[in-house]
Amino acid sequence: AVRPVALLSRVVDFCYPGTCANCQGHAPGKATLCDPCGAELKQQESAPACDRCAMPLAELDAPCPYCDDKGVHPFERILRLGVFEDPLKHLIHQAKYHHRWPLAEFLAERLTNQERVKELLMETEVIAAVPLHALRHIKRGYNQAEILARRLAKLNKRTFVKPAVRLRNTETQTHIHSHAKREENLRDAFGLVNAKCIRGKHVVLVDDVMTTGATLKSFARCLKDAQPASLSSVVIAIADPRRRGFEII
Repeated sequence: AVRPVALLSRVVDFCYPGTCANCQGHAPGKATLCDPCGAELKQQESAPACDRCAMPLAELDAPCPYCDDKGVHPFERILRLGVFEDPLKHLIHQAKYHHRWPLAEFLAERLTNQERVKELLMETEVIAAVPLHALRHIKRGYNQAEILARRLAKLNKRTFVKPAVRLRNTETQTHIHSHAKREENLRDAFGLVNAKCIRGKHVVLVDDVMTTGATLKSFARCLKDAQPASLSSVVIAIADPRRRGFEII
């Protein structure tokens, strides 16, 4: 026999069906995604990736052909939820540009369910988000990276901190495809304002998407002056800077 609460839930779901945040199809109950999109996201999450640079691997624990297992200086580790493809790509765009900031919290929860992310955050003392420039923050109304970071901090009982600010309202990296130009665009983009909150501590930096790593590296260079014990990063997605589906060149 079906319990009354379960029956009521089915009736409500039938009368007021949920909508998938990716494909706009039917999502059961209060689920964010429909079953097919949820399965696609789970497949993205379980795909092998390098724990040093977050790039895709052919198989679990295989040598990384992108960073040669050396990682991305000055980070000890960079972890991600998946690659920048749908449904993850669409969810990030919705959270970032269409005021659906609760999706950032949903993705932070998915990150927390990753064992490698849990292990990293157990060794972490403070979590910081890549800051937006004040003008862009006002225009957008929120910083999606900060929402991610705050949620990760709360879920993992860690301290969220703001050690730096964005000094220049730089051109969005989306429109810049050259690695050198991305680096130049972010030169001296951040300024340290609270060194004490990260000095001598294990720090994790949070952003939504990493392409060439220019933003994270610029932010990290700024924070190194505070002499943290270590720097690692967690991002939602890794994008191929060459737009070739991560083909090895």
